This record gives sequence, C-alpha cells and structure tokens, in this order.
Amino acid sequence: MLLEVLVPGSCGEIAQGWRNGQPFLVTCPIGLYSRALVTDRTSAKSGLGRKANLALKNTVNFMGFTDFPLGIALESQLPTGKGMAASTADIVAIIQAVATAIDDELAPEEVAELAAGIEPTDGIFYPGIVQMNYMTGELIETYKDVPKIIIAMFDMGGTVNTVEFHSDYSTNAGNADSPAELLEAVDSLSRDFSPENIARVATISARTNQKLLEKPQLDEIIEFAETQGALGVNVAHSGTIIGLMFHPEDSMKKVIDIAKMVEEKFPHLEYFETERLISGGWTIRQR
Repeated sequence: MLLEVLVPGSCGEIAQGWRNGQPFLVTCPIGLYSRALVTDRTSAKSGLGRKANLALKNTVNFMGFTDFPLGIALESQLPTGKGMAASTADIVAIIQAVATAIDDELAPEEVAELAAGIEPTDGIFYPGIVQMNYMTGELIETYKDVPKIIIAMFDMGGTVNTVEFHSDYSTNAGNADSPAELLEAVDSLSRDFSPENIARVATISARTNQKLLEKPQLDEIIEFAETQGALGVNVAHSGTIIGLMFHPEDSMKKVIDIAKMVEEKFPHLEYFETERLISGGWTIRQR
C-alpha cells in the first residue's frame, strides 16, 4: 500500500489584518507542494520535523489510536521561514495522510482544528480562496472561481519565525483593528473577485503591513512593477516573500522577462519562481 497526500503552499497572503479584535487572512495558494507518503512496507518515519511529528501524534490521538505502525515520509518544495505556508502544508499533509491511512480523510474544519492547535495556520487546505482566522483556523468566507493570476515571486532574504512574529504582534500592537481602507478592500472581494481587484486589495494590504514588517523599497517596487504591466503586488505578511501579480492571460515568458528586470533594478530581491494562483485543498492518491 502506498498513500500520497499533496498540500499546496502559498505566496504569502492576498490580505491579512484584524477586525473586531480577531485576526484574519485571505489565502494565496500556489502550485508548490508538501508531500506525505505512507507505506506498509516499513514503519520508519523520515523527514518529519518537530511540528510534523506533533501533527502525527495529535492526529493519531484524534482518530482514537495510540500509535501509527506504518511508515511515513515528508518532503516539500517549500522553503521555511519565508511566508510560503511551508509549516502548514507539512502539518496538513501529515494530518490527512495519517487520518486517511487509519480510516478516512478529515473535513477541512477538522484539519483546521488540529493544525491551529500546533501553530498559527494558513488556510491553504480549504478549497478555493478563503478568508479565515489564522489563530483558530475558523473559516470566515470562501471565494470560488479562482482566477489563475500569474505571480512572480521574490525573496528579500533571511527568515521570519511565524509563531514569534504573531506573539510579538499580539503583545506590542494590542490586536488593534486594521485601517478602514484595508477592511473595506477585503469586503469588496465578495462582490468583485476579478484579477484586478484581487491585486488591488493585495497591494493595499502589502502597504498596510509595512508598519508591522517592512519590505525595503516596497513603494518603488510596486510603482516599477505596475509600469511593466503588473496588476499589483502581494507580500508574505509574516515572511520575506514578495509577489508581483499579473493577469492570467499574460504570457509566462513576458512575466519572467519582467522578473529579471525587477531583480536587476532591486538587488536586494532574489527571484524565486513564477507560479499561478490556484484553488486550495489537498490531493490524495492511493495505489
């Protein structure tokens, strides 16, 4: 028996903030994945860090068992500490692999409860694009018919500890509500989920986040990207990734050429990869 679970990562978030004393984010899943493999040919556990091991233990307990006798391995295309939901993708891949191997896959709400019990979680495991409470995993709103926006991703360098970042924010910022401009922009997504409005909202959120985690020369990057045809810019609000968002009908070659220009103009940015916005969720394969 071989069981495979794929969970996508993200290019930061479309938006993130606070409303009525509660945190929220709008997901930005892309086609890079964490993969968990379960086999009955061995009992070895490989590639699992502390959080993934905790996900394994908690899921086994959640399913009413005390141990997991099968072999399980974890691998990922996602760098850690960059704001690409690497930890969430790892955790969810393990949760679903273990649950499915024992009995059956869990519902997104059950996954959210388990994942949020380990650390602040991204919502990349919910189908579509969603707005959710990243501390509790609670779903706030779902946006369907996901436009396949092209995102050229850049890394500022360094890493950010998500748990420490959110802990510091709660302590130092007092969980104050986000500016009205951002909240109104996020509300507009339920009425207009076009590529243009998604990118507009992402840009507003990126600029708002400068007070919490500054991205050097962000305004200059946004201005230059837009002169080259980008719809807007999104960021990892608790990470180091910046994404330039382009219309789904733009050519990939055009976007990659512009990405090279951006990297030359802003030497502190390192081009990472170009991907498309996709629907969140997971894929389970058995053979």
